[in-house]
Formats: sequence, structure tokens, C-alpha cells
Amino acid sequence: MKNIFLCFLLFNFTAYSQTYIAKSNNSNDQTNLLQAAFKDPAIKTVLINSSDIVINGILNIPQGKMIKFENGYQLKGSGTINGGNYDADYQQQIFDTSLTVNPRSVNQYFSVKWYGAKGNNTDDYAAIQKSINTCIKNNIRVLYIPTGRYKISKPLIIRGADDSKSGNQRTFCTLEIMGESSFWDSNSGSEIVATFNNAFAIGIQNGKGCKIEKLKISGLFSPPSMRDSKAFYSLPFEKFTDEKCRDSRYSPYSGIVIDPFTNLPSNPLPPDGGYPSLLGYYGQSAKLQTQSGSTGTDLEELNISGFVVGICSSPNGLTRNAEITIINKVQFSNCKLCISGGQDQEKGNRISNIYCWGGTHTIFGTDLYGGQRMAGNWNIDHVNIAGGVIRFIYNDQHGYFPTYISNVFAESIGSFGTFNSQLACEVSDCIFDFAYQAQAGVQTLLTSYGVNVVFRSCNFRYYGETTPLLMAGNCVFDHCFFSGPVIKK
Repeated sequence: MKNIFLCFLLFNFTAYSQTYIAKSNNSNDQTNLLQAAFKDPAIKTVLINSSDIVINGILNIPQGKMIKFENGYQLKGSGTINGGNYDADYQQQIFDTSLTVNPRSVNQYFSVKWYGAKGNNTDDYAAIQKSINTCIKNNIRVLYIPTGRYKISKPLIIRGADDSKSGNQRTFCTLEIMGESSFWDSNSGSEIVATFNNAFAIGIQNGKGCKIEKLKISGLFSPPSMRDSKAFYSLPFEKFTDEKCRDSRYSPYSGIVIDPFTNLPSNPLPPDGGYPSLLGYYGQSAKLQTQSGSTGTDLEELNISGFVVGICSSPNGLTRNAEITIINKVQFSNCKLCISGGQDQEKGNRISNIYCWGGTHTIFGTDLYGGQRMAGNWNIDHVNIAGGVIRFIYNDQHGYFPTYISNVFAESIGSFGTFNSQLACEVSDCIFDFAYQAQAGVQTLLTSYGVNVVFRSCNFRYYGETTPLLMAGNCVFDHCFFSGPVIKK
């Protein structure tokens, strides 16, 4: 019995001795005290449970050791912390924004609240951007954005960290940004609100396997009024504007942009001059002096509203790639163009489970933004449209790769749009219910020249009416239904 008691005391002493409790020192720099604690072989964890722990020097944490934060406490100062595993609640601030931290690891996620993002309608740009930079620099793969409404006064940029030793200013990067929203429920969860109108909310430059999921992203674009429905449905693409938000071919106001900037220092700016507040980001890769761009971008469970372009691929006119882009479970509203393709190397890109219910001109378009190049390869599957959309597509397909479309349900849409191709393209298993002529006026419902576009098992109709359907072109219809006579324009 005596031996058991002694073992119990020894065990508790050992467990206690593994933790160093950092104590307040009247706001004096405690870098040396904490460094001594971490150098002690018996100490595995430093516990922060005071609000006046200041780090103004460089603190190097050996491998296998941890900083643990109790709720409500944080580190202050302007120093640097290198290494260590961080254990803290995701809802609290644990660092001053003046601190630089380079974690070896985190328990699961790095939270934007650790650097002080509030998510309560204050400007959280600095805290979120510093969190992004910290994650990329230290190879932390998931940045977590808890429920809240995060205003940003500048664009958030995901790109490689500086590496001056190798002479590579901008390397490729991998990061997942994850919130708590749903594409379906837009009234709760994690929302990013862009309070500016001349750039993008989130940009990915030279990403490899980047992912943005479970966010609502909101902007300031206001679509033209639908009060006069005939005037609304008759608006050409270039007239669909609020005359406030930036609508420029190579730098439109967007929710998410893949490769917004060029990589070539010798030819940094696009013809329109680029995003005016971000000119220093163009042509900044000393090593990547090619047209290479992002690969494997995954955009999922998003709600995007209030932008000229919802998701914009390669607008800068020079970078290529933007391939293997997966866009899934995204709801759009009040966007001029929901998804924009920018160049011919967009291969293996898939759009699925897209929803758009108002205030929009075009769902998918190529050669509307970005360089005047041939369209890439896109597969579009399962789209739901329910009123307030002028057209589904503009895709003048020339070049190397085809586009395939299936399972689109469009209700009260103005027109299918334009789909021309020199390659074998197909539209299948779709239903297009057009807005009545009393509502939208007489519209050219479909334009498609060339026998290379085949419409298979599709329904084109004015629901409940036998009004003639006005179309232009000579595409192929196979096993399709028309609610009235087809009149060729």
C-alpha cells in the first residue's frame, strides 16, 4: 500500500512538472523566461493563463513542445515565435496582430480568430490576411473561419510565401479555407463581406490544390431593376451594370478569382491596367517567369452574391492552367456573370449542383473576361435556375477542348444563349422553360451555328403555351421536345 501511494505521488509530480505556467511580469518582455522553460527537458507544455505575457524577442520552441492557451488569454508584443504545437479554442484571440508566429503544427485548424478577427461587422481584413500568410508560410493546410460576419476592406490573397534565399518570390501554395455556412442556408454561418467595389473578395494565385468551402461571400454589385421585365430580359451583356462596381475585361469585381495576376515581370500589367489597388502584385514571380497558373482548385458549399463575376478564372490575359477546377454546390444571386472561363488550358473543369435564382445576366461564359482566347474544357452538370436570369450560356467554342452540358433545369429564363463549336459538344437531358413573351418580349431563345453542337433529349418550351420558339443556327436536335413551332431566325 505504501508503494502504491509513493507511485501516485511520483506520477502527479511528473505530470505537473511537464507544464510551465507563464505568469504576468508587469508587461515586461518574457521571451527569455519562456525560452528557458522550453529548454528544460522536463517541461513539455507552457500554459498561458495570464493576459500580460509579452514576447518582444525571438522565441524558438523545440520540436514536440506545446503552447496551450486557456480561454480569454493571449500573447502580446511584437516578437517572433518559431515552432511549437498550438492548442487553443477556435473562438478566441491568442495573438496580437503585431506578433509573428511560425507554428510547427496546430491541433487541427488555424482559426482566423487567433489573430483577432471578430466576425461582428468590424473590419477583419488584417487578421484574416495575416492568418492566411501564416498558414501558407508554415504549411498549415486548413484555415478555419468560425460563424460570423467578417467585413474586409481589402481583397484576401492566397499565394506563395516569400523565399528570398532561393530567389523565388512567389512559389506555389496549398491552403483550404473552411467556414461554417451552407450553400442552401444563407442566413447563418460564416460570411465574408467585401466593402469595396474595385477588386475581388478572395484571390488564389498559383494555387495547387487550394480549397474554399462553406462560406457566404457578399459584395456591393446591384443588378438592374426587374420592375420592367421586358427591359430587363432585353438587356445586352455590356449594359448589365450598376455603373459603380468595376467591370473591366481583365480585372472585374469578383467574389473569387483564380490567378488574378500575371507572373511575368517583363510584361506585368494587362491591357486595362489591372486591379487598381493591387498593381504591386502583378509580375512578381522571379522564378515562375512562365504563363503557369493554378491547378486543382476546389470551390464547394458557397453562396456568392453581389459581384460583377461570381467566380472568375484567369482574367489577367496571360496565365494559363486554371485546370481541374471543381465548382460544386454553389448558389449565386445578383451577379452579372456567375462563372467565367478565361483561356483554353482550363482542362478537366467541372461545374455541378449550381443554383441561381435572380438578378443575373449569364450563368456561364467564356471570352467575356480575360484574354481573347479559345475556350477551355468544361463539364456542366445539374444546374437549377428559377427566374430573373437573362441567359444560361455564352460559349463560342474554338480550339482544343469541348464543353459538355447536362441536367439543367431552367425556369422563367430569358434564353439558352449562344453555343458555337468547332468540336463535338453536347447538351443533354435538359429542360428550358422560357419566360413568357408577355413578360420578356420576343427573344432569340437559342443561337448555335455548326452541326458540331448536338442537343439530345432536351425540352424547349413556353410552359403551357404553344408560342413559336425563335432560334438561330443549324445545330442538331436529337429526340428533343418543342412546345411550339421552331422559327429559324
